[in-house]
Amino acid sequence: MRAIAIVLTALLAGTLAAEARELRLGAAPPPASPWGVITQKFVDRVAEVSGGELEIKAYMGGKLGAEQDVAKQIARGRIDMGVMSNSAVSLLVPSFGLLTSPYAFDSAEQFDCVADNHLLDTFGEEFDGAGIVTLSWMEVGYQSIFSQKDMRLPSDLAGVKIRTAPSVTDTLFIKEAGGTAVPLDPNDVIPAMKTGQVNAATQLSVFGIVSSYDKVAPNIVLTRHQHQVGAIIMSKRTWNKLSDEEKGWINEAAPVFLELREAIRGAEVALLKKVADEGANVIELSNKELDAWRALAPAAQKQILDELGGKAQAKWNAILAAKSACTQN
Repeated sequence: MRAIAIVLTALLAGTLAAEARELRLGAAPPPASPWGVITQKFVDRVAEVSGGELEIKAYMGGKLGAEQDVAKQIARGRIDMGVMSNSAVSLLVPSFGLLTSPYAFDSAEQFDCVADNHLLDTFGEEFDGAGIVTLSWMEVGYQSIFSQKDMRLPSDLAGVKIRTAPSVTDTLFIKEAGGTAVPLDPNDVIPAMKTGQVNAATQLSVFGIVSSYDKVAPNIVLTRHQHQVGAIIMSKRTWNKLSDEEKGWINEAAPVFLELREAIRGAEVALLKKVADEGANVIELSNKELDAWRALAPAAQKQILDELGGKAQAKWNAILAAKSACTQN
């Protein structure tokens, strides 16, 4: 009887282990970056609240492929979920890219208010139509320029081949500034710098530093021309296969990504100081210099809306209304 009991116990344990669901998560940032650290915290939190019955297997550092390819695979249900930048999400929901319109927000506080209180109302239908479910928003940070030469004004971009995010907003703004835009995936930038394919790159300050952009382009020009919000997304096909209990575990864990606001903003200050101490040329622009970049925004925004077409103007109006509501509050 004791032998039978041991066999039954082993069979039961094997059955429970087999029933544990595993979901694949793709992310471009490396594990040691702020996004990688918080992604691991999410993975651990899901394991904790589910008692090990739901496992998230995270593939960070672009191990599942280029970020935009991963986003497409999520929409098709071939990858379960991802930690995605605005550029990747806007591939699926183009109007979501309007949030990274040049100098769209007056402050980080205004940006947070819009994200917390208005984004689902503005883009929920489009996310559903794209075949994805949004689990949480994610602070991505400010876009600036890493350059092999010193630059301060848009006129300094003349003749410069500059990597842009593969998005309408970043690319058209840089073209309006006079640069020769070369849209590239983030992981392709350093090789492109080394071969001379590009001489500069727009990139998030934190991501660029943790990815060693400053080693090949040591002039960091703090244009801060975009404030990016990303999203943690899941394939709707995967979401619909989950039980209510499993959905509850994921929803309980997902808010850890909101901790990135403080982490990213603090990391930017610390990392810029670190690389400056190591010899990088961190260029804080004067108000007059920043005004020259900001002056390009209206013309670039018109081109962005024309390029996106469709409901882009209506979505932009909704973002402006959200900004106004947040300003009044």
